[in-house]
Parts: sequence; structure tokens; C-alpha cells
Amino acid sequence: AALVAAVLQGCGYALVGTGRGILPEGASAVFVESFVNDTPRVGLAQRLADAVIRELAGRARLTPVSDRSAADVELSGRILSYQVNPVRFDDQGRALEYEIAVVARVRLTDRKTEKALFENPSFLFRQPYPVAATSANYVDVENAAIEAMARPFARSLVTTILEGF
Repeated sequence: AALVAAVLQGCGYALVGTGRGILPEGASAVFVESFVNDTPRVGLAQRLADAVIRELAGRARLTPVSDRSAADVELSGRILSYQVNPVRFDDQGRALEYEIAVVARVRLTDRKTEKALFENPSFLFRQPYPVAATSANYVDVENAAIEAMARPFARSLVTTILEGF
């Protein structure tokens, strides 16, 4: 029994998100580079980057800084695709719910070594977005959907990077 316990203890199993994570020792400041937008949706990358900065500011592990030279780590991103698709309809064929999907390339770099600490070439975020049956304009629905998904996108991305989930 002691042998089995010793083997299991040293086998490397651990809960994700319970350790120091990927951050270098002493890292406390992060610079978030403006995201690049490869989609035709104007302002999408800026909205998502702003939400990521706010999410990082709300956590105690990294403090966002506006000066790249003051940062220990740097987060960069590129919005590769963005889609809003209707997924549920009423009896008249009007959309009652949309799914918004964003694919981004993200990278967290150690500024001292220029080594990638985290990299995901296709970070996928999807979220349903319900709309009122009285919504008359698709563009208004789309703008509201972007606003509604920016914070959950940021929360998901920051959690994935910092906690390993």
C-alpha cells in the first residue's frame, strides 16, 4: 500500500489551476498589445482587447500597464474570424437566438526571454445570444451581441491563460 501511495504521489497528477501557472517568477505587470482585426467587423478587436484589460485588472495576479517597457509579460492577439448565426426561430421565421463565435490567435510572451509562455493559434469562443422578437434591425442585434460577449470572451481567455483551464 505504501508503494502504491508513493507511486501515485509522484506520478504528476495535479488539479489544473491550483499551481503557480505559466507566469515567470516575479511577473506582475502585463502589457496588452492592441489586437489585430482580420474580420470585416469594425471595432471588434478593440472591444475585445479592452475587455481583456478590464478582466486582467480585476484579478490579482497581473496588473495591466500602458507602457510596454514596464511590463514583465506581453499579451498579443489577432481576431481571425467572427460569425453571428441565427440558431432559434419563432413561428414567423424571425430569429430568437443567435450564436456568436470568435476565433483568435493569442500569445503571452515573457518580455525578458521573448519566450512564449502561452500560445493558442485558434482560441475559439462561442456564446448564445437571445434577442427579443421585436428586434427589427440585424445590425443593432449584432452590436448588442458583441457588447454582451466581450466580457465572457475576456473571462474565458484570461482564465485559460492564467489558470490553465
